[in-house]
Amino acid sequence: MIINDVIKDHICSDTPFAFIRFPQESKFYLIIPDEKGANKYIFHSFDSSKNYEFRFSFLTPLNYSELSELNEIHLSESLIDNSTISIDNYIQLIDKAISILKLGNMDKIVLSRDIWISNSSICPLKSFRYLADQYPNSFIHLSYWNKNEVWLGATPETLGSWENSVFTTMALAGTLPDNESSEWQTKEKDEQQYVTDYILKQLKKLSVKPLNIRGPESLHLGIVKHLVTYFSFPLEDKQKIKDIISGLHPTPAVCGLPTKESKEFILNEESYSRDFYSGYIGIQTESYEKYYVNLRCSKLYNNGALLFVGGGITAQSNPEKEWKETEFKAKFISDSL
Repeated sequence: MIINDVIKDHICSDTPFAFIRFPQESKFYLIIPDEKGANKYIFHSFDSSKNYEFRFSFLTPLNYSELSELNEIHLSESLIDNSTISIDNYIQLIDKAISILKLGNMDKIVLSRDIWISNSSICPLKSFRYLADQYPNSFIHLSYWNKNEVWLGATPETLGSWENSVFTTMALAGTLPDNESSEWQTKEKDEQQYVTDYILKQLKKLSVKPLNIRGPESLHLGIVKHLVTYFSFPLEDKQKIKDIISGLHPTPAVCGLPTKESKEFILNEESYSRDFYSGYIGIQTESYEKYYVNLRCSKLYNNGALLFVGGGITAQSNPEKEWKETEFKAKFISDSL
């Protein structure tokens, strides 16, 4: 297989492919569609209204030097309407969420926004390599679905992973700058505990046992750090994975609590479409299945990148601090462009 020719053919025919790097691995993989393949690569939107997938037969392994030698991917499409929410309007939205949360009927609402970065010289593969270098504990992907939907991301959050008859997931929430002077406060601890309690509740509904729990502990990502709790349990029957993933998504880490009410607030009040942001990415094979929440991501165009960032709002939130948190998170992608 001459990879440069394969990629060129897929771009010319506007058919999908993807580059990925699993957390804590050095190998990169190219995924090329094969209608007869037994495996699947999946993009699932936040609100479950949109689902992209293609079948594939195998992952094509690449080392760093092989990846570096590939021709750069050409972005052909521009984004004309690239207006995004202002700081004043975003803070007004946070204030509205806080007012509702203080009534006591809801615990948390996760708000988000998009950010446009003008850049006519984006090199997708170079950005992909940069993210892989900077974030060894994240799932890195460059996913080409069509000329209008080229996604780049580096997500630290595993929605679910099944391998060797063991299922693992995590409760990831609470964000601070990744330095020694930033200490976890009640707001971040409560925010993360909401996610932990939700996952425990959902797994209990599915009669999961025995359940091993580790955490909470800090997950350091260089720019920011999060609180994380890990869960694992034996699972022989892989047919149950679909129900588990459906039961977990969307977690309070990307939606809020209660799920129904917070999701309604998001869909009604956020001034844009999240699209695949805060949805999930899936890799399904016979021997393992892995699902990652689509965070720290962007859509790439030939005139710039549309970044997606968000944060959990509680009754104790400070609107200006929440805005700054989204600015921190945007650096994950903006620094790679």
